[in-house]
Amino acid sequence: MTETDARIALPPLMDRISFLTHRLNAQMARVCNPYFQTWGVDLIMSRMMVVVLEHGPMPAGEIVKLMALPQSTISHQIKRLEKLGYVEREQGRQDSRVRMVSLSNAGREVALQANKLSEQVVALLVDSIGDENIETVRAALKRADRALQSFKLSVD
Repeated sequence: MTETDARIALPPLMDRISFLTHRLNAQMARVCNPYFQTWGVDLIMSRMMVVVLEHGPMPAGEIVKLMALPQSTISHQIKRLEKLGYVEREQGRQDSRVRMVSLSNAGREVALQANKLSEQVVALLVDSIGDENIETVRAALKRADRALQSFKLSVD
């Protein structure tokens, strides 16, 4: 038993932070899916397009790091976005071995719409959390993200 185990009793599933973050993500997908369906994308694809909108053309490996998803998932999603005409892949200028992902004009429009939708969801979340708590919550979530990046599950 670790110090953390002794300090915190495991609450019922519905009160666990891991389950609550799952529910939040599921709720965001439920709210946003009607819009995504009109664009032919899903939550992950829309987030990927907004990442490229904000950062500009980037290699798939960088999208993998930012999204914290497996390379195979990102590669599959990029192929789907490419078939939809939302992204293009071309050789990198500094390194021809690297394929850069960029938004097409249609992809830029969808990414802008997805970003507007995200603004509305974020506003709702900020209203529910409270302006006075938002930076504390954001900082706590970033610490949790960093902790999980280096965490290795050990099942006895």
